[in-house]
Amino acid sequence: MTTLFVGNLKWECTDETLFTLFNSASFIPTTAVVVMGRNGRSRGYGLVTFSDGATAQAAMEAFNGQEFQGRQLIVHEDRGATKGTKSASTEVDPNFTGTSVFVNNLSWSTTSDELSAYFAAHGSLSANIATRKDGKSRGWGTVQFSTPEQALKAVEDMKGTDFAGRIIECLIDKKA
Repeated sequence: MTTLFVGNLKWECTDETLFTLFNSASFIPTTAVVVMGRNGRSRGYGLVTFSDGATAQAAMEAFNGQEFQGRQLIVHEDRGATKGTKSASTEVDPNFTGTSVFVNNLSWSTTSDELSAYFAAHGSLSANIATRKDGKSRGWGTVQFSTPEQALKAVEDMKGTDFAGRIIECLIDKKA
C-alpha cells in the first residue's frame, strides 16, 4: 500500500469528492480521506491510499500541480507525521487488547450509564466518561467490550451516528 498526500484542498472538499477525483482518472484508490481538524473543519489536505506503488506514482505524476476546485494541487508521497505532531508508535502497546472503543464528540451532559446503554446492543460491558479535575465532562469516553470483534463491529456500526443530538466519532482505543 502506498499513500499520497494531497494538499491545497478547499475546505469544502469531502472524502467522496477526493476519491472520485482519482477514480475518474482510472487511478482507483483504496481509500481517500480529507483530514479534519479538532474544530471539525478540513485541514486543507487529504490522504489517498493505493494498493500498489506504481499506481500511486502514476497518480502523483498526473495530479501534482493540476487544478482542482480552483486550486493547484500539491501531491507527493505521504511522509507520515511531521515535526510538531505526535507520530504513531510502530510498537504495539503490550497492554493493548482491542476491546476498548474511544467515543468522541459527546454531549457535556452524557453519563457513563447512558453511553453504555447506547452501545448495549453491541455487548458493551461498561463505559466511562472522561472528566476534568472539576468533574465536568471532557466530551469523550471509552466503552469496554468482551472481544475485539465486538469492539470493531461497534465502531463500524456506531461511527457517525446521532447520540443525544451529536454526531459521534468512534475508533478502537489504541491506549487500552
